[in-house]
Amino acid sequence: GGWIAYAYINWYLSVYNNDWCTYVSGQMHEVGHNLGLAHSGEGATYDDQSGMMGYSYSDDDGPKMCFNAAKSWQLGWYITKSENLEVATSQVWSGSLSGFVDYGNSAATTVLIKINSSSSTDY
Repeated sequence: GGWIAYAYINWYLSVYNNDWCTYVSGQMHEVGHNLGLAHSGEGATYDDQSGMMGYSYSDDDGPKMCFNAAKSWQLGWYITKSENLEVATSQVWSGSLSGFVDYGNSAATTVLIKINSSSSTDY
């Protein structure tokens, strides 16, 4: 058939069609659904390529990506080195922002910042 893969949100089952069972990004995308994540993208379902819940690549060895910051926040990852800012209170943050790869490094104090806006959209 013409389908690639599917998974159930918050459940263990992921199903792959043909070669898609060998593609890392397809596997990560479907496991993301199993972990409770929805698709990324604002204009179309798969248009966000900043992480694994957008577009999937037919490559068995890449791309070297992870879930983006919004999905990592939703999963509660990196919580011990994260900040939550409130725009409505004009909260100011000052510090060094490190990449996720540095999470285990004791010198990295912040790897994730969520900015809460006064609308339904957070950043």
